[in-house]
Parts: sequence; C-alpha cells; structure tokens
Amino acid sequence: MKKKQFRKTLETILDGLKTKLENSKSIDVFVKNRAKFEGWLKVETVDILCNRMLDKTDKIIPEKYRIDVVFNNSALELKTVNTNYRRKGIENKTKPITLNIEQLKKDIDKLRNLQKEDIKNKAILFVVFPLSQKSIEEFETKHLQKLGVEKQDIMYRQFNTISGITNRIYCGIVREQ
Repeated sequence: MKKKQFRKTLETILDGLKTKLENSKSIDVFVKNRAKFEGWLKVETVDILCNRMLDKTDKIIPEKYRIDVVFNNSALELKTVNTNYRRKGIENKTKPITLNIEQLKKDIDKLRNLQKEDIKNKAILFVVFPLSQKSIEEFETKHLQKLGVEKQDIMYRQFNTISGITNRIYCGIVREQ
C-alpha cells in the first residue's frame, strides 16, 4: 500500500469509527465512567477494514508482531486515553493523563523499532475522552506534541456520544526518525 493510499485508509477508519462511536449507547456508558474500551476499538477497526478490503480480508491480521492490527503492508496500534479533565455528569478518576501519554509514546516507539520486511506503513490511532473545548486545547498543546509525531501526520475526528459528551479520535502516521 502506497503512502497516499495508506493515509486514505486511515481517513476511512476515522470516519467509520466516528459514526460507530456517535451511535453507541454502550460507548456512552464507558465514556461517562472513564472506562477504557480498547478491545471494542480493535474489533470495530477490523470490521471497517474488512468492509473496505472485501476481497483481501485474509490480509488483515490482529496481534501480528504484537501489533494490534496488521493489514496489507501496514501496522496500526490502538489506544483509548481516558482523561482526568473534570466534567459534570462524568465519573471523576484520578489516574493522571500523563500515564496514558507515556503508553502512547511506548507504542509509537514500538512501531518505530518494528523492523519487518512486510511492514512499510505505521500509525497509531487513539480515542481521547472525555473532553471539552478548553481541554482539547490543553491536550493538544500540553500532551499531543510530546508524542514526537509531525503535525502534518496527525488526523482527527471530533465526536459526541449519545448524551452529548465531546471526544476525539486521533490518528498519527509514525515515521522513522
């Protein structure tokens, strides 16, 4: 898969996940309780890829090389990042967001260090929840830049859960350093 096609596939995944996240009552429950849902994210990502690559579903492999999803010649790591930003109607949790950022950085390093002949493209996709307009700005200025992914390589979709809670899905293309 060429770089341009890889980016287009990532955009398709973002669009598909946005729709699924916006319409899921169960995700609303997870967001309100700041509970992670990475397994669900993996299944839904593979579903989107299966629908996009109808005749090539045998080229979609979860957990290959200890990477969440490998498809064609691409590797995709997935994460859910529950924030500790205070919001009315949302369970307060005290786990610092910095621990989530450290996990994201580890996954990015794992992708950068992945030396496999069959992997040409690498990306990390993560859902950040819950957010507000103010906390989006804080997250992006304080945490997003720590990941070491170039700004032009980051895409996102903003979505609201059924009960109106703001969240974002980010996807960053991981390049060799």
